[in-house]
Amino acid sequence: MSLVEAAVAPRERFTATVPVPVLEQRIERVRAAMIAADLDALVVFGSPRMLGSRTKTAGYIQFLAGYAAKPTPSTVLVTASGAAAVLAFGVHEHREFSRRSAWLGQIVQAGEQRLHPEAAARVLSEAGIGGGARIGVIGIDELSHPAHQELAERFRDFRIIAAEGVLDRLRLTRAPEEIEMLRTSARISDAMVAAAFAESTRPGASGPSVMAEAEHVGRLLGADSANCWLSIGEEPPTTYFEFMELPARITDRDRVQLGTTTSYEGYFGQCLRMGVRGRPSAELAAYADILIQIQDAALQAMRPGEPLHRVVDAIEDQYAAHAPFTRETDPFRFQSCHGLGLTYVEPGMARDLNPLRDRSLDDSGVRIEKGMVIEVHPNFTVPGLGCIVAGDMALVTDDGAEWITESPRGIWEL
Repeated sequence: MSLVEAAVAPRERFTATVPVPVLEQRIERVRAAMIAADLDALVVFGSPRMLGSRTKTAGYIQFLAGYAAKPTPSTVLVTASGAAAVLAFGVHEHREFSRRSAWLGQIVQAGEQRLHPEAAARVLSEAGIGGGARIGVIGIDELSHPAHQELAERFRDFRIIAAEGVLDRLRLTRAPEEIEMLRTSARISDAMVAAAFAESTRPGASGPSVMAEAEHVGRLLGADSANCWLSIGEEPPTTYFEFMELPARITDRDRVQLGTTTSYEGYFGQCLRMGVRGRPSAELAAYADILIQIQDAALQAMRPGEPLHRVVDAIEDQYAAHAPFTRETDPFRFQSCHGLGLTYVEPGMARDLNPLRDRSLDDSGVRIEKGMVIEVHPNFTVPGLGCIVAGDMALVTDDGAEWITESPRGIWEL
C-alpha cells in the first residue's frame, strides 16, 4: 500500500459542523461584549471564504453565523437588543446560509457587494436602530472602493466604531467541538503531506503533479480549501505556489519540501515537512534535529496562564543559537509561529506572537489558555542547504500542550 493509500483508505470524507447550541451560546457572549462596549449593533463585512489565508474577515463571518460563503462576500449584523441577519450575495448563497445560519436570524439576499452597506442600513432601520446609534464595524479594510463609498453614504448618521477587538478575544476561547474541527484540519494536513511524498517517489513525478496530488487529497477528505506551497531542488531557496514555478521532473538528488494549508469548516490547519530522495546528508539531518529542538522549546513554553509572547521568545532564543543568519539578513525567514483558528493567523494572538512586537505592551498581553492552537514552523537559511523548514500544530491542554499533527517529524526518506 502506498503512503497516500495508507493516509486516505481508512477514512471516509470528514463531515461535521459546530452544533447550533454552541453557536447560540457564542452569540450570547457576543451580545454581552457589545453591551460592555456600549454598542447598539455590530456589522461585519466579510470577503469570500475561498480566499483562504488571504482574508481575515471571512473568519468573523464564520464565527458569528457558523458558516461563510465560499465564492462571494457576505455581511452579518447582530444587535444588542436581539435582532440578527445575514446578508448573502445571490440565490445560491441565500440557500446555503438558510440551511446553515437560519438559527441566527433572517437571511437576506442582498445582491452584489456594493449593495451590502445599503442592505445593512435597511436591516438596522427595521430593527429600530436609527441615527446617532453606536455601530461597531468590522471588515472595512477588505471592502471594495464602491462598497466603501456606499458605507460612508448609508452609515453617515451612525457613530462608527472599529470593533475587531470585541470579537478577537472571544475567538480565543473554544468549545470542544471547535477543537475537534482543528484536529480534523490537522489530520487532513497530515494526509496531504503523505500524498505529496508518495507522489514524489513515483518515476516521472513533477512539481505540478506533487502539488496537484496533495491538494486533491485534501479536498477529497473534506477540506473546504486545501492548498500547499512546494519547493524542490538540492538547495531550495524559498517557497513556490504556482505550477509554472515548479520543476517538470524530480531528480534523484532533489529535496522535496512543502507546507500544507487546510481549512475544514472554516478552521485552519497546517503542516510543513522536508523529504529527500535517498538518504539526507549529515548536515541536513543535523539541522532537521535542530528544527525539532526549536519546535519542542516552543511547545514547552505553552502552559495555561503564561504570557503568550513567551512562545515566540523561546523560538527566537533558539534561532540566535543555531541560525547562520540574523532575522534581518536571512534570505528566507518568515514568521516562526502563529495562532490557528477561523483564520490562518488568529488576530487576537498576532501581536503577542510577533518577534518584532512592541514589548512595552507585554504586561497587558494575551495569556495562554486551554484550547488555543499554535502553528510552530521554524524556518531559516543554511548556506549549502538552502531554506530548511518544519511545521506542526500544537494544542494547549490543561497543563501544557501537545502536537496534533501526527505525520512523522524530521526528514522523510523518499
